[in-house]
Amino acid sequence: MARHGKAEVQAAEWLPRLTHSARRLAPLAVMGLALMVVLAGCGGMNMDQDQPYSTLSPMTSKTRDIQGLYTMIFWAALVVFVVVQAAIVYTVLKFRRRNDERPEQVHGSRVAEIAWTVIPAVLLLMITIPTIKTIFAHAEAEKTADFQVEVYGKQWWWEIQYPNIPASEGSEAGPLITANEVVLPQGANVLFSLRSNNVIHSFWVPQLSGKTDLMPGHDNKLQFVAENVGEYYGECAEFCGGAHAWMRFKVLVLPQDEFDAWVKAYQSSPGGEGGGSDVAKVPAAFGVCLVCHNVNGTNANIAKNGLASNPYGVQAGPNLTNLACRDTIAAGMLENTPENMRLWLTKTDEVKDGVYMPNYYKAGQINDEQVDELVTYLTSLKPAGGCPKDPPVGGNPLYVTTNTVDSEVPAAAPASGAGDAAATPEANQ
Repeated sequence: MARHGKAEVQAAEWLPRLTHSARRLAPLAVMGLALMVVLAGCGGMNMDQDQPYSTLSPMTSKTRDIQGLYTMIFWAALVVFVVVQAAIVYTVLKFRRRNDERPEQVHGSRVAEIAWTVIPAVLLLMITIPTIKTIFAHAEAEKTADFQVEVYGKQWWWEIQYPNIPASEGSEAGPLITANEVVLPQGANVLFSLRSNNVIHSFWVPQLSGKTDLMPGHDNKLQFVAENVGEYYGECAEFCGGAHAWMRFKVLVLPQDEFDAWVKAYQSSPGGEGGGSDVAKVPAAFGVCLVCHNVNGTNANIAKNGLASNPYGVQAGPNLTNLACRDTIAAGMLENTPENMRLWLTKTDEVKDGVYMPNYYKAGQINDEQVDELVTYLTSLKPAGGCPKDPPVGGNPLYVTTNTVDSEVPAAAPASGAGDAAATPEANQ
């Protein structure tokens, strides 16, 4: 009985302590469980699936280098996290208060101070050395690039210029200007010159390269090799105004023969049907568009390009060559259909808040009949042989709305499309 009574006393003394310790450790247990769930999710993620706006599916040597640095830093940070949490648990258990006596006071420890200075320094050095090597290697790669592309950040769209495309069978050498689509031949070692004359933008294609800012008054460079045929989606990664969220673009990597066909299509006059007796002559209703928009191979060729200022004080809009071959209009907000083209022309400022394109319909400068004439003409702008073939890709989804003329004006929030219906963010400002 005495022995039994002693056990009961010991249990009565330890039970409150265990309960108190369990309460203290409960938050740490929850944190550990949450970490395990997160890591399990990361481990189960299929890196080969389409992730067009993710750096976790790199498609060039440059983005693979960036992903390698990210992975190294992630695991280093995880080790530090685990060690720190283990130290916290150890401290909580070993030095928890057992009575009212004041614990021994320690005012300094040379060993501890050296340790918590040296260990972080070593960790930072382990991260710094490969990071600097990668930065210098990427800077050196810019010297080897032989395919030039100039990108001008506008509000809110991208102007793309090819200053010296080499001549090929069926196409001539010379400059070429388009908008919101960067079309590249497979294997091209590309050097982008990034410029802006308004605000700071940031050119980012997550699967192909890191972010590079477009600074007013400064020419920044960006280089990568277009290794794999496919569609890759980019966006502005620097807040630049009210329609910043819709400043998107597409990079299209084509086999060399298909790229040559695309160049030839851009250098020729439009051959689609409609828009009057001669598609190469814009209709009279297009007169309000001439100051801002060009159409290659037509008499619409007075709008300024690049950083040149518009003599009428209006910000020029994208080049509309082969507009009928594009999947979307209004910066990816609407599918490129006749119904949506009419919606864009009649409710411009409602569809895209802050757009610089005037609403000529609301101002009374074009009427319903002229809008119909413009819709017919714009939807006929395609090469005589039809639109260039899209590449065989796995169907990266692009975030677009599918609003039509019968729908409400679309909200400035993305909804995903997928598969072969993937659209291109054409900013028809």
